[in-house]
Amino acid sequence: MVLLALAITALDQLTKAAIVAWLPEGASHPIVDHVLWFTHLRNSGAAFSTMRGFSGLLVLAALVGVIAFLAVVVRDPGRWSGLGAAFVAGGALGNLTDRLVRGGPIHGTVVDFIDFHFWPAFNVADSAITIGAIVILLASFFEKPRRIEAEGEPDDAVRSS
Repeated sequence: MVLLALAITALDQLTKAAIVAWLPEGASHPIVDHVLWFTHLRNSGAAFSTMRGFSGLLVLAALVGVIAFLAVVVRDPGRWSGLGAAFVAGGALGNLTDRLVRGGPIHGTVVDFIDFHFWPAFNVADSAITIGAIVILLASFFEKPRRIEAEGEPDDAVRSS
């Protein structure tokens, strides 16, 4: 799962670097006529342009997200909740990297570029965080929680009273 999180971070950074190299800030290029554009924008807020101006708080939230991912991995999560946590961590690391590189922890911005014109522009990291959160939510309904073995008893031991 750690490799998946790192791969998502790398994909996010690669796509942002390509947009920065290809399009001047503020420029837009149609990808699918009347549906999808790549638009080079800088966002000081969170996913989908919410919380603008709270970069310091968002840096802290990203760090908490990555630590939470590590906690989930250490406690041996279910397959789906671990997958969701990897997506959230990869996205959080991608946007955290952007903020630190593009202005620092207090005034940093992220590059947004996926633009449908009816929704705020976003990036690969935002998508990964959203997908991961949905997977974790669904896993909470369908995955059985794993019990930690206590005092050498097997996981499925049944005590009789």
